[in-house]
Amino acid sequence: MADLSTPPNLTRERSVFNGTIVASLAYGALVMLYAQLTQVLLSRPKRGKMYWAIVGYSTLLFLFATIAIGGMLKFAETIFIENRTYEGGPVGFYIDHLTNQIHVMSQVSITLVPWIGDILMLYRLFVIWNSNWLIVTLPALVYFARISMSIPLLLSQTRPLHTWWAIKSPIYATVFYALCVALNLFVTCAITIRLCMMRQKVETVMGRLHASFYTGFTTIIVESGAFFSIWSLVYVILMSRNSDTEGTFLFPYTHVLAITRMLIVLRMAQDRAWSKDLAMAATSGVLDWQVSSTHSIPLHDVPASSESSLPRSKYRHSYPGKHPAL
Repeated sequence: MADLSTPPNLTRERSVFNGTIVASLAYGALVMLYAQLTQVLLSRPKRGKMYWAIVGYSTLLFLFATIAIGGMLKFAETIFIENRTYEGGPVGFYIDHLTNQIHVMSQVSITLVPWIGDILMLYRLFVIWNSNWLIVTLPALVYFARISMSIPLLLSQTRPLHTWWAIKSPIYATVFYALCVALNLFVTCAITIRLCMMRQKVETVMGRLHASFYTGFTTIIVESGAFFSIWSLVYVILMSRNSDTEGTFLFPYTHVLAITRMLIVLRMAQDRAWSKDLAMAATSGVLDWQVSSTHSIPLHDVPASSESSLPRSKYRHSYPGKHPAL
């Protein structure tokens, strides 16, 4: 067995420990976002299909993220507290106990979070690009390829050392995270470009003040999931260089992804996210929507017969060169 007490391994152990701490902080931020989202959803008087879709998606995302961090912390306790004198140190214990049930449970959840996390990004890409199937085709293929690679990667990370699966683990990890970076960078760039292209039209249609909720810098960062794309890119660079500090970015990986997705869902619940109607209106230059005191696009279905009884006024906006549709 290799000497696991050398300085490089101590650096790697510190990286794992630091990554666990960052993951815990990220989960704390996720809890706050989920609590805020729950408060927003409970305050809605009427609940349609989009409402329940948001409830189901956010709950599933939060559940898997909770199982992931719970298993990660418990396994870290087993490594650093209960078996601190294990021969080979924490790294040796980790390698020799890949089949630990808590570790397996955590790894399964860590695998499932990106599955449901990137579904949302594909949906947002489709919506923002005005329901253009062509723009979603390539990232969808990458998404399914990544799902295919996540299965052998999961198996390799939960099998004893020196088995066929474990030996192939570095290859699977490289391909998997490369696909992840490719997918998220493409989606981030495509959404950012689209929002920048529509900024002037949206400002003309809605006015600069109201348009700032949809085309501002913060909105672009959140809608495009840019923070996670940058995070995953940094991790892949560290992994390709075989850096001993890669654990600092690997362990919070799942929860950073969950945070960026939960932010988008929160904007959707607050009616401040891009919708199909808004994307179509910005493209055509004509906006026909119901205005309330706080929101522009309701999450619940409004029967046509009851529109006149609602305390809302209907406005139609257009910019020069476009004529409102009758």
